[in-house]
Amino acid sequence: MPSGAYITVLEAPFAATAGAKTALMVIAPANSGLVVVEFGISFDGVTATAVPALVELVSSTQATAGTGTGTPTVTQVRGRVTGGEAPTASGRHSAEPTALVRHRAWYVPQFMGLLVVQFPLGREPETDDSGGTIKAYGIRVNVTANVNVMCYMETEKNG
Repeated sequence: MPSGAYITVLEAPFAATAGAKTALMVIAPANSGLVVVEFGISFDGVTATAVPALVELVSSTQATAGTGTGTPTVTQVRGRVTGGEAPTASGRHSAEPTALVRHRAWYVPQFMGLLVVQFPLGREPETDDSGGTIKAYGIRVNVTANVNVMCYMETEKNG
């Protein structure tokens, strides 16, 4: 049973320009894994005719961490986990992490679009414990209009 929960939030909305980019990447701490419990993303587009954005839940090997230009905030929201067991995070990537594997995808309206996903108990995506290939989970977006994006991911310690 996971002993602590963390919520990771990209610190401020960011202006997404056309093309695919990782908005948020949550990386498991050393010697333990993470379980993704919930994530959410929203867009503030003002053009109702804009085609929907592609939102993907991806995993990463972190062979290269990419270049995150944002500094997401990681906050413990429950549990008794102490130092060294919190995930780390990066956001607003200008260079993508590798190797990304898409697990799920959704079309979300860019015009005031909102997506919140809560995974069923026992069926949550999880990283491998130390030594595995899935080191992180992220939210990747592909927009066609210039919109602002806000997102978060809630995880629990696993292992």
